[in-house]
Amino acid sequence: MHRSLPITLKRMSRIAITIAIGTLVKMCVEPFEVETQDFEKALVVDATITDELKRQQILLSRTFLLKEFDPVAEENAMVKIIDDLQNEYLFQEVEPGRYESVDVFGAESNRGYQLIITLQNGNSYSSELERLSSTNLIDSLSVTRTKNENDEEGISISVMFGSSTDPLYYRYEYEEAYKIIAPQWKGERLIFSSSGEAFIFPIEREERVCYAEAVSSGIILGSSFGPTGDPKNSFEVRFIDRNNTIISHRYSILVKQFEISKQAYDYLELLKRFSGQGNLLSQTQPGFFDSNVHFDGEGDQRVLGFFDISAVSTRRIFLDYIDYFPDEELPPYVDEDCSPYVAGPGTNPTLSYLLNNNLVRYYSTDPLSGNISVVPRICADCTLLGDTEVPEFWEE
Repeated sequence: MHRSLPITLKRMSRIAITIAIGTLVKMCVEPFEVETQDFEKALVVDATITDELKRQQILLSRTFLLKEFDPVAEENAMVKIIDDLQNEYLFQEVEPGRYESVDVFGAESNRGYQLIITLQNGNSYSSELERLSSTNLIDSLSVTRTKNENDEEGISISVMFGSSTDPLYYRYEYEEAYKIIAPQWKGERLIFSSSGEAFIFPIEREERVCYAEAVSSGIILGSSFGPTGDPKNSFEVRFIDRNNTIISHRYSILVKQFEISKQAYDYLELLKRFSGQGNLLSQTQPGFFDSNVHFDGEGDQRVLGFFDISAVSTRRIFLDYIDYFPDEELPPYVDEDCSPYVAGPGTNPTLSYLLNNNLVRYYSTDPLSGNISVVPRICADCTLLGDTEVPEFWEE
């Protein structure tokens, strides 16, 4: 589940569409139509090597047109990293466009690293020599009840890092996990036989408490200095609206901090601005972003992406909704209306179909009328939203 790449192969290639188109119209001031015959399928390199001892990963793809849906993976390339002592770290293709180091290794301080790529057509590319940034660890994670810029109330999760007299630059990822409790769980099922006879029996598997996990998306960047140049020692990584069901019960977040170079920060900041525009083909085309990976031969073979060496620091915290919103209602469940409703008498063929096919869950039977009440299955069975297995890192 841990990801050490700045952005996924698909998202990076899609953003790169705009960048490649920029070669056609330097500094366009009006939207324009893209002509397929002029489109340049540039190589996209997505590579961050960290100081974590692991199998490092590199993604290679090609830019693609807006009318296309998926990036084209760059397959059958020879990929390696050479350090300044001439040690080689070879990579193998484990799936189309994704290359993984043959051996486990981590970047070391005071060591330079160069990325070398040779495509199956013989074209070769190499990066500049990059070094590991100084390590400024996450001191802690801070959780505060607050409001965001839209005046929405929730909780802010911020990284607290050590102060520095020199500007430091960071990229962040997070992995979150949360507990789900089905609000109308009864632990029973009702099924009708072909003759119309009803049978109620206990459900043997766990369906009341589940756990779900998710990872961050997009580019999250921070620095040790504010917009006015004032030093700072914190950065908000995640804001969660108080009505978000993921914090209803117990919630955990693992924040991963990548310390990156100023050049990598500037590159990702520009990429982030492009990915957030409503019309990528409009007023701010700057041409190709500068990359530190270059074509080694003659001619002009464009390259998108960045090769960076990054120090990594992580912190995990757990929190409970009631600690920040005591004596207040929990956020609404995923299906906001989980109220039981009468679906009909036991002879109702529609009710029989819904129950027998597990589309709704039995709730109760009125002893006088014989009417049966049900709830949407999602309100009684948490396995539609998560997994009953408790994560290894989980703490109560």
